[in-house]
Amino acid sequence: MEDTTIEDVLKTVEGLYAQKNYQEALKILESNQGTISPGIWHYNVGTVFGKLENWPMARYHLLMADGEGFNSQEVSLNKKLVESKLEISKFEKANSASDYFVKGGLEASQGLLTTISLIFIIIALVNMWKKSSYKMFTVLLTSALLVSGLNWWIQSWDKVIVVSTQSIQEGPSVIFPSRDDLPVGVMLILTNKGEWSKILYPSRFQGWIKNAGLKELK
Repeated sequence: MEDTTIEDVLKTVEGLYAQKNYQEALKILESNQGTISPGIWHYNVGTVFGKLENWPMARYHLLMADGEGFNSQEVSLNKKLVESKLEISKFEKANSASDYFVKGGLEASQGLLTTISLIFIIIALVNMWKKSSYKMFTVLLTSALLVSGLNWWIQSWDKVIVVSTQSIQEGPSVIFPSRDDLPVGVMLILTNKGEWSKILYPSRFQGWIKNAGLKELK
């Protein structure tokens, strides 16, 4: 589809948004998902869900927009508003050493680790250009690869947003006792075991949940 057609779709959505016809705007966006760049599409869908006060879906799509590289000021502001509505800071507050590690890793994977890896590579190349020690070159290049590997590992974590409430079980079956209900909008990191997944983060929600009602952050 040509760019003008894409622009027409976005203008139509903008018009419906101004008319507060959010359901129709959502229908048009969903029917044109493949024709709009992923970051812009997720941003618009997240914004519409926000106006519909479907905060969990709004957070999911705004995080996806950010992950697709559409990290404008509007995305950041909308995301902060949505997360305040969901009281995310309360639910995702670090509660253990593992929580601090996960939160730090997630923040570092947003660009810091890539930057560090590139710095190591640049220093290694400068080292070679000046005909310095090959040992130092090897150390620097190895460090860059290790940082890149750490970044890849963090990016591979199974991250999801809870979009519908469900109970946390003490084991991977309904036969196990249930604990608290899992609040919507929370981001979890899981280990997948098929129909059930074990919650690794946030640690305050340790237990098992069914995979229904979750949206994967790819």
